[in-house]
Amino acid sequence: MKRTLYRLQLLTSSLRTAGDAIESVALPWGILQSTGSLLSIGGFALFSHLPWVILPPILGRVLDRTSKKVRLAFLALIIQAVLAILIIPLSSNVWAFYLIVSGISALDILHRYYGFSLVASMTLDPSELQGLNAKLATVGNAVSLVAFPLAGFLSYRFGIKAMLLDAVLLLIGALALVPYLNVEVRREKSEEPQLEESDKGIIIDRWLVIGVLASVLLFNFAVGSFRIFVFASLGKLSAGEFVYGVLQSLTTVGSLVAVVLITLLAKRREIGLRRPLMLGLFLQGIALLIVGIPAVLALFPAVLILGFGGELLNVSFDSLMQKVIPLESLGTARGVFDALATLVIPLSQLTFAWLIEKNLSRLLLSSTAFIIAVIALTSMRFSLRGIGSD
Repeated sequence: MKRTLYRLQLLTSSLRTAGDAIESVALPWGILQSTGSLLSIGGFALFSHLPWVILPPILGRVLDRTSKKVRLAFLALIIQAVLAILIIPLSSNVWAFYLIVSGISALDILHRYYGFSLVASMTLDPSELQGLNAKLATVGNAVSLVAFPLAGFLSYRFGIKAMLLDAVLLLIGALALVPYLNVEVRREKSEEPQLEESDKGIIIDRWLVIGVLASVLLFNFAVGSFRIFVFASLGKLSAGEFVYGVLQSLTTVGSLVAVVLITLLAKRREIGLRRPLMLGLFLQGIALLIVGIPAVLALFPAVLILGFGGELLNVSFDSLMQKVIPLESLGTARGVFDALATLVIPLSQLTFAWLIEKNLSRLLLSSTAFIIAVIALTSMRFSLRGIGSD
């Protein structure tokens, strides 16, 4: 049954990815055109990321407390579809727009955490975890490859009304889960990771947690600025929405190459967890250097490298958490990580948007972001020195 649910997750994730492409293009461009200010993109980032700061530990705990996790994924998709429709007539009200964006983002947490927990319930083998996570990412990125250019065209042609298609895709995904609402998702007792325990529960190395959290926070502040550099380059182009969609598609090409590589190596059991994670951090830092070059053409290699490095990092970090954290605590633990990591992204984007509008050199700012990323990489490497599965 877990394999059946996994195949359904491939379907619902692909539909969600297509809808997310529409949201990623139609919503920020809609608010940018309404206000004419880069700071509005920072505001959009703030309200889309705010639920990821406040709610992940809570929603992760809710998911941990039930074995019938499919129901939560179903409810998330249904309510998201309703919000996707509501945002169309309310798009002229900036605060209503921001609040609905927050609602869509909040519900996305449940769906993503459901898939995260489902994979964790299937195996503890590092290569198998990498393979399952990479296959999900491969399907999602393959869909994105087509979805983002289409989303760019639809947003250019129909504006905010493109969200109607997003609502339809969300409803299809929800209906696909209906026959499985009573299925339980759990890991067999014998499959739980063997961690040290006390009368107060499972003991996880405190310094490992602190080191990883500090590294993730620092790195997210650096890489969070990337989107602002892209909008700064495209903001005055007449067909900026379409170019942005193409760039998103190129990012997906890089991501797709990364996950296909992980999938192939996982089948041959020639991939671990730590080394691809470190490589992903480094490559995203290189992308930050390139994106600061004041030329639109520089955006193309930058987003390609960002996509490749980002997917190496995301898949490997997911697999690392799924391997070392028990299923009954996985949602809560991931929620804490996501909340703290996400906290700095809108702060980063608001900061860099403000600095760019103060006419500071984009190349200087991107170089600063690169240095911060390198410091975070060094900290992460030190923090993970005691973990195997290279």
